[in-house]
Amino acid sequence: MKVRGLSYQKGIFYIGKQHVACAYHEKSRLKSWLKPLSAKTLLLMGKQIFFSMPLWFKLLSLVVLGSVFIPKLLAASFAGWEGLPYYVLLYFMFGTHFIFPAQLRRYHGAEHKVFSTKGVIRRAGMPRIKRAAITNRYCSTNTVVIYFSSVLVLTIVISCFNGVGEPSLALASYMAVAAIPVVATLMTKKGFRWLENLILRISYWLQIHITTAEPEHQHLLASIESYRKLAAKEFPERLVVKRPIRIKEEKHMAIVDVTIIPIGTEDPSVSAHVAEVHQVLKQYEGKITYQLTPMSTLIEGELPVLFEVIQAIHEVPFQHGVKRVATNIRIDDRRDKVSTMDGKLAAVQGKLAEKTEPAAIEKNQTEESVAPLQK
Repeated sequence: MKVRGLSYQKGIFYIGKQHVACAYHEKSRLKSWLKPLSAKTLLLMGKQIFFSMPLWFKLLSLVVLGSVFIPKLLAASFAGWEGLPYYVLLYFMFGTHFIFPAQLRRYHGAEHKVFSTKGVIRRAGMPRIKRAAITNRYCSTNTVVIYFSSVLVLTIVISCFNGVGEPSLALASYMAVAAIPVVATLMTKKGFRWLENLILRISYWLQIHITTAEPEHQHLLASIESYRKLAAKEFPERLVVKRPIRIKEEKHMAIVDVTIIPIGTEDPSVSAHVAEVHQVLKQYEGKITYQLTPMSTLIEGELPVLFEVIQAIHEVPFQHGVKRVATNIRIDDRRDKVSTMDGKLAAVQGKLAEKTEPAAIEKNQTEESVAPLQK
């Protein structure tokens, strides 16, 4: 299973063998899609990345491109200046890792934490994912380190034969591109562990201090959502929670009364949030039974499953831009006998029937005794 991650200013792509998944934030709402890996999908990815970048980054890109090509096209207008050399484009392409915008760095950190997490990637495991390492031994930062290190080494070597100057630097800059796959292959060989350790040590330092930042809640949600969307299609076995096998397992069903209150929303109505919560509950059908009431939602199931469900639905308002959520929970956990929502209702209805039946009998007897007197 080979999965590649690609972070950008608004979200994260996870790329598999045949599909691409994306989760991103648009106007504080989490959105996602899954598409076949094709030229059309790659074009969509490029479009999302370009339009998400801040204005200063776009202007910087135009300045670099213009400084390389415009003087060469209009040489007479620039008094013989041919502009920046073409290899500057390579420096800019690899060097953008050092000027990632703030949000991109956080999404990049969230991507790394998902890759560093062992076990099932899911929202219920958010605390575990947040504690995971922010470094990734397969990060593209490795390529950046290899390229610029190769430029340095090759420039020194070529200068010994070709003299110190711009031609030697230019040749080294182009040859360094071919050196990337060579060095990457050597890093996997047993006799070149020292090379691997050197590259990774530099790469990890850059990842921690420059190319990533500690992700916030929304960045981790996007990373989890994108990864799970791809996993569901290409490697669903990674989404199965393996529970320990017990010789004798006693199942205790409990009932939870949950009220989720988003705080600070512009609209006093919460029906839209309730509808989103019930979309999440549908994913647990077969494990739980739930019932919507005018004031709350009742959920019935095994206690460990209920706690997982509660955490999942508590996250729903946050996914749609709410900054504060109050969740009220009441748990009815009875261990002396099986207790269900239907059973509790039936018990109360039975008690009511017992009280109603004697009154009805007494009324009938009174009517029968009065009837002869009326005659």
